[in-house]
Amino acid sequence: MCIRMIPPDDVSFGTTSTTQASPITTEQCTTSSCQTSMTTPEEETPETSAAPVTMAPTLCTTCDIAAIAPVMEANTVFENTNTVGANGCTQTNAICRRTDAQVCTVILSATNAAGTSSISGAMNANQVSGLLTCQADGTYSSGSVTGITKLVCTFDECVSPCATCDTESVKPLTNPPDSTFDITDSTPAGQACKTYVVTCRYMIPCPAINLYAEIGTGGEQIIKTEENGAISASAEVDCGNDAKLTFMGM
Repeated sequence: MCIRMIPPDDVSFGTTSTTQASPITTEQCTTSSCQTSMTTPEEETPETSAAPVTMAPTLCTTCDIAAIAPVMEANTVFENTNTVGANGCTQTNAICRRTDAQVCTVILSATNAAGTSSISGAMNANQVSGLLTCQADGTYSSGSVTGITKLVCTFDECVSPCATCDTESVKPLTNPPDSTFDITDSTPAGQACKTYVVTCRYMIPCPAINLYAEIGTGGEQIIKTEENGAISASAEVDCGNDAKLTFMGM
């Protein structure tokens, strides 16, 4: 027989766990047993900025052509025109020119520390030109001639154009078989303008010999005819003021 027990008010029942809490222990390390962790402070690298690049000033637009212009003789002039090259530097076209009708051997020269050198030249001409380039040091150059300090224009062997006709250029390219072509100077003594005699010759007598000339754009024209067994035909031509041969003003 069981008797129910009622516990008094100040008594309580509970459950005791069989698992005990692990004890908490604190270990104190010694110098030899603990690892030492050292933090090395990072060195700060000072910021550096690139030094500014200073461009050397270019003087290739400051060349003064007047400072090296030549001293000109009578009836001649020195002219020049400026342009800008692809690199932005000044280029100058220098011109030596006669103001009269004479033609000469014309030479444009330049003087520098090494001496005087020819830049350009022409024969039987009334002018010549040369290209100058302004350099970074503010001096002109032309080709291999640098550091130009003075220009020189020379006009030699000047004559009137009517004394300079090119007779070789008017000769026939080929002659007919058994024939010759001659051109000889027939200028009277003391006369400046030239005159010439042109002659066609054949080896045997011919019924007719015709001497042709190509005049301007008018095509070929007969300027002399010899007939009845002739062996040659001749005509006189003049050197004109345009340095071209003419026949009776044509």
